[in-house]
Amino acid sequence: MLAGNFEQAWRQSDALRRRNAPDPHRFWSGEPISGKRVIVRCLHGLGDAVMMLRYAPLLRAQASEVIFEVPPRLLPLAESFIGIDHVITWGESAPASPPAWDLQVEVMELPYLFRTTLADLPIATEYLKLDGKQDLGRRTKPRVGIVWSAGDWNPSRSIPVPMLEPLLRNPGIEFWNLQGKGDAEEAAYLPLRPLPEDGVLPLARTIAALDLIITVDTLAAHLAGALGRPAWLLLQHAADWRWLDRRRDSPWYPSLELFRQPKPGDWPAVIKRVQQRLDTLMTA
Repeated sequence: MLAGNFEQAWRQSDALRRRNAPDPHRFWSGEPISGKRVIVRCLHGLGDAVMMLRYAPLLRAQASEVIFEVPPRLLPLAESFIGIDHVITWGESAPASPPAWDLQVEVMELPYLFRTTLADLPIATEYLKLDGKQDLGRRTKPRVGIVWSAGDWNPSRSIPVPMLEPLLRNPGIEFWNLQGKGDAEEAAYLPLRPLPEDGVLPLARTIAALDLIITVDTLAAHLAGALGRPAWLLLQHAADWRWLDRRRDSPWYPSLELFRQPKPGDWPAVIKRVQQRLDTLMTA
């Protein structure tokens, strides 16, 4: 997958599936979905769900019904994705009567289900349609959003806060903190404007109102890509498979530009490149 050879990855997945008996829980095991009631469970990260919900129209074209089960935090945004009209969640907001379905599939299996290759990616630019942008007040400068932490799951994706300071010295840019309230202490001494409110939907609306997003590998990158907003994605050296290898663009998201560590842990080199690009943009 990292090399972009998706066809070989699907052949390997086929071989793995042939080793196992049919799943009594009716997880998708390679059978056709035509005419079936399918429930898509979003059990990975929020960014994973945003990335793969682009497949909703393809699913609707084949299945008789498609239900999307998303994490509670994603529920307010989920129906804004093209092709989604039946969405549920779990926990306190779960439906009183669970819907009927014939088979279930985890959202990250959708590229495999459709045998996706680099030549036929469902790029689906702007497949997230919001009912409005966040009102950020009167514009006086270009607005750039910043995200530096990807959370505790993979700390190597995050950038230490002090390294951001060179980026924020540009007086011609209005910088916005897209990190959220969870890292308020880290951001206290940075010249950043705060998000108007917390939550995935307000974050998406704020991204839609910005001129550029600079982010590590986390939810904000996927929201920017799904909205078709310009974003610079800062990647660790051993990046996730979805960003492929040695590319500066993303076949999944045409609006993203990738800035990779030249060697493990080398965030200063990434920050230097981003700073140079910002300076170039401001003097163009």
